Amino acid sequence: MTELPNSNLGWEYSKTQNLGLDFSLFNSRLSGTVEGYITKTNNLLLSVGLPPTSGVSSYTGNVGSTQNKGFELSLNGVIIDHKNGWTWEAGVNLYRNVNKIVSLASGQTRDESNWLFVGHPLNVIYDYQKVGIWQANEATAVKQYEGSAGQVGMIKVLYTGGYNADGSPTRVIGPDDRQIINADPKFQGGFNTRVGYKNLDLSIVAAFQNGGILNSTLYGSNGYLNLEDGRRGQIDIDYWTPENPGASFPDPKGPKNSNNPIYGSTLGYFSGSFLKVRTISLGYNLSGKWAEKVGIKKLRVYATAQNPFVFFSPYYKQSGMDPEPNTYANDGANMAVSYGYGQRRLLTVGYNTPTTRNYLLGVNVTF
Repeated sequence: MTELPNSNLGWEYSKTQNLGLDFSLFNSRLSGTVEGYITKTNNLLLSVGLPPTSGVSSYTGNVGSTQNKGFELSLNGVIIDHKNGWTWEAGVNLYRNVNKIVSLASGQTRDESNWLFVGHPLNVIYDYQKVGIWQANEATAVKQYEGSAGQVGMIKVLYTGGYNADGSPTRVIGPDDRQIINADPKFQGGFNTRVGYKNLDLSIVAAFQNGGILNSTLYGSNGYLNLEDGRRGQIDIDYWTPENPGASFPDPKGPKNSNNPIYGSTLGYFSGSFLKVRTISLGYNLSGKWAEKVGIKKLRVYATAQNPFVFFSPYYKQSGMDPEPNTYANDGANMAVSYGYGQRRLLTVGYNTPTTRNYLLGVNVTF
């Protein structure tokens, strides 16, 4: 048995208030929807991790209450309406959701083992925050902050302690320096447009996200790029050296936690921002008496590119892979790392096949 039964388990229930407005202006040339909402959930159901001494890994419980509030906006417009053979339509949608934990069971304000904190979102990262790599001109400071284990070339994390009169830190970096980092995006949305000239048309569909944390199990602790034994050492990795101070990865000769660099988990956290073009499609509608003679009512030829471009994504720039998460971190079959219960509810890039770029040529025929 891996999960403990809970005889006190109760129903989760929510109350929602929302206000919406649908509108249409200028003879329907501009239309849209605006909606705002607040949802309060009590007796939130969640899998809760247990310490190994319990003999089981988790139980499902009513862990507390949450609040979600946000808005959604969509606009659709006809910019050019059959003028000299031209048409142009466009649409955009934007939405934002802000959630926070209002209370936890038994009056707690924080459950560090499960990454649950009152006043903070449900999806957070509770870990050290990488702020760079210690450089050669910081050799004295790194030992002051890290103690005897600190050395140039290792990951530099945020220090939150105090300082003595001489400017030295009052303690070494430790668990008190872990940060509660919001993993949710600030806002998300998408847009589409279609431009047509007589029988020719071009359509573009895109999506975007601002902020949030992309959690990559490929780059974090025990990820393939951080383990330095076996054939993994053959990968060309941008390691720190005195001649390469702007590197993304720490000195492989630096201090270790098992087979990983100290604070190696911080290497798996990327900004979740991106602008992604999902599809570009160019089509032409053929017509003529020759088509009618063979019984063809409509004939359309088209070319489509799927996922052709990604912009403004630090993860894409680093890896060349799609920045949209493809699984949750509780999917052990696709994770490079076995994650704790705090991380398992995070959208994560794992070993799944990422979204690929495809090119299509096609013909639609209607008889």
